[in-house]
Amino acid sequence: MINIKGGFNKLLKDVKESSPNLKSALSEIAPICICISIEGHQKIYLIIDNDNSDITFQHRNHDFEIKGTLIELLRVLVSGNINKNLIYGDSELAIVFFNAIYKSNIDLIYLIDKYFGNLPAVFTYAIVNKIFKSSEVYDDKKQRKIRRRLRDIAIRIDRIEALRGS
Repeated sequence: MINIKGGFNKLLKDVKESSPNLKSALSEIAPICICISIEGHQKIYLIIDNDNSDITFQHRNHDFEIKGTLIELLRVLVSGNINKNLIYGDSELAIVFFNAIYKSNIDLIYLIDKYFGNLPAVFTYAIVNKIFKSSEVYDDKKQRKIRRRLRDIAIRIDRIEALRGS
């Protein structure tokens, strides 16, 4: 049987570790129970209570519920702005929770590196820098050649890892 509670606690611990502000912000509002209700899917209950956090599909008394379609909830994640019409229950606590998450500066690259490895983290870092911080266009033949060699190296490393894993 899969230990969902243990996995959720480990993920939450790693997220807190990647952000210096998040741990203190969550400890101020914990314990908190959040119901996530995606249209057409079973409700998910997130209990955040320091080292005794849990994720479950069994009904719990919750502080607030985030209810909407998958597109609406993804829009909240991407934009960082929550529509108050999606919140049912204690909306003040929900706003405090979302502000704590969005203002915590979670190091996403660190988490990708920890869970998926160095190459996905490097590629994510490069993509994020390219999209959000740079408007340069690489037309130089040398730069294109270097990028092609890096892709070849990444493919070879993936193949070696696949062989080593089997």
